[in-house]
Amino acid sequence: MKRALVISGLTVVVFAMGYIAGLRTERTRPVPAPPAPLMAEFTGKAATGPAIATAAKPSGPQAASSRSPQNRAQLVAEIERLRPQIDSYRQRLDQIDAEFDGQLAAILTPEQRIHYASGQKRRAQRMAKGFAEVAAGVTPLTDDEIDQLRQRSLSGVLWMVAPTMKHDSLVKDLKLDAEQQIKARELLKQRREKFLAIVDSTPPPSILLSRLAPAVQRIAADPAKDTQARR
Repeated sequence: MKRALVISGLTVVVFAMGYIAGLRTERTRPVPAPPAPLMAEFTGKAATGPAIATAAKPSGPQAASSRSPQNRAQLVAEIERLRPQIDSYRQRLDQIDAEFDGQLAAILTPEQRIHYASGQKRRAQRMAKGFAEVAAGVTPLTDDEIDQLRQRSLSGVLWMVAPTMKHDSLVKDLKLDAEQQIKARELLKQRREKFLAIVDSTPPPSILLSRLAPAVQRIAADPAKDTQARR
């Protein structure tokens, strides 16, 4: 029962993060001009073009983005405080993945094994490149980029707690037969249980911040100040 609640909760969090990010983006879009007052054409008080433009254009403090800025100092402090747990979380995930790959290889044909190993190698290279690019960047991360890295952390969680997604991908990619599909599904369930054991012993922020930790030096800087300094 507890595990079912954890799985449901993690899934909800993943989709909630995507929804919240969408709201943050939506709030940055320009606001359209307000409609002319009702019956204004009969009262001689119809708003002119320039007046409408002026009303629609924010001024003063309202000219700044309406979105809530990231508290960068607090975020950096949280990452540094939880870094041991974040590093441990990543290492344990790698261990689970390695165990799963070995167990899956045992049920594959030689041809399937080669195909799967090749795909995993490309995936590892792609992820390593992505981590390196984020860590080596010199420009400060924008608030949107910080949100995106958080979402990537949670996307990985979804693949762990929803084995059907991974199972369907394996069936399609490796063309598993009926017996292999049954065994693969069982291996994925075992992988999920191992992951949930990690979740039970890992502070939730450690999971959420796992993709941000390598880029902590790019979070501390203010992108607005960096832009001004480059002018």
